[in-house]
Amino acid sequence: MPRFTIDLSAEIDQKLTEISRKEGISKAEAMRRAFALLAVAEQEKSKGNSLGIVRENADSHELQAIGRIVGV
Repeated sequence: MPRFTIDLSAEIDQKLTEISRKEGISKAEAMRRAFALLAVAEQEKSKGNSLGIVRENADSHELQAIGRIVGV
């Protein structure tokens, strides 16, 4: 598996640590998931779509769009 080194700001490193602890995963796995999400964003962007935040209604299970993710 290829390896690479990146420099992170203290803020990003702290957030990465928080996420990995909360999810019970390594920082490396959190980074792999972040890159996978970025790949999905790029693929959908090329189709003219965008990423969004949705909320599921607990009773009807309908999805409601509540925001759009921009900048990825």
